[in-house]
Amino acid sequence: MFFSLYKVYNFLCREVFAGFDPYIVAKMEEKEIIEIASNKALSLADSRVMCIVDNAKCIMKVVRECGSFSSYIWGFVNHKPIINKYKYPRNVPIRSPKAEALSKDMVKRGFRFVGPVIVHSFMQAAGLTIDHLVDCYRHSECVSLAERPWRHI
Repeated sequence: MFFSLYKVYNFLCREVFAGFDPYIVAKMEEKEIIEIASNKALSLADSRVMCIVDNAKCIMKVVRECGSFSSYIWGFVNHKPIINKYKYPRNVPIRSPKAEALSKDMVKRGFRFVGPVIVHSFMQAAGLTIDHLVDCYRHSECVSLAERPWRHI
């Protein structure tokens, strides 16, 4: 039940935020922000929606400065995924020095709601850090992907 509600919520967010395209979200105006905030299915406060729009504007600044948001983010891990070999869940950190550095830089650039715990979670989801336990069925597959020759965009 929870998973299906999450999928619906994710779909709605993706729809109202133009597929999470920062170029489009950064150009949202007050009328659109109020319309999104008034959507009862999303239950997002005006301030939260405005934060999303402001963060999209920050992404656009980063793109102009660094060429892409990907280049900026991957630069914090020297353009190579961090491969960890944790054996127990208690060893997996909720934040890391790299996440703290990235978070601090993002805050300096004007991003909001980007604390080191959120940033570390993003790094895990985006593959910048491999925190699967060594006996997890996904660990070896993720490590193989991380170790292949590749180039970020």
